[in-house]
Amino acid sequence: MTTLRTGLTGVALLVLLAACGTEEAPADEIASLSTAPPAATATASASPAASERPLLRPDTTQEEEDRLYDVYFACMGKYGSPRHAPTSGDAAEPAPAPADPEYEKAMEAAQKACEHLEPEKPWQRAQRTDPEYADKLRDWITCIRSHGIEAWESDGFVAFESLPPDDKLKLVDECEVKAFAVS
Repeated sequence: MTTLRTGLTGVALLVLLAACGTEEAPADEIASLSTAPPAATATASASPAASERPLLRPDTTQEEEDRLYDVYFACMGKYGSPRHAPTSGDAAEPAPAPADPEYEKAMEAAQKACEHLEPEKPWQRAQRTDPEYADKLRDWITCIRSHGIEAWESDGFVAFESLPPDDKLKLVDECEVKAFAVS
């Protein structure tokens, strides 16, 4: 038994040593850190950043939400959005959009550059990333209707005939939290 174990151990050791090899890697194949060109870095980081936009949690204060939007609007202005051009303060305020093709091009370029900074609600993140979004949306609408508010699904969004009054909007928010709670 000991001879068999010693023999198997010896064979395993030989296999491991053979896998490691005795040749040295050529000098140009030695692992090292390198810096990728800026374009490759931006492309590589675009996907993770897009899925990690700032989340407006149910407990986000108005001050926190304003700060997140200020960062987003400042970025939009920095990247050429005429709608979000900086005002007298640090933050930028959205302005009405004129119907101009150049304006639209500038807005699209700024949106692409700043999309990773745009705050989103839990339902918006779920719509982008959660395969169970349709079920959660249905749960959200069912909850809203249980409070006597007429709502329905329209192209993947909650729709209302008219915006509910403030006291009912709080119920809509509570239903959103319930439907999109992270389990």
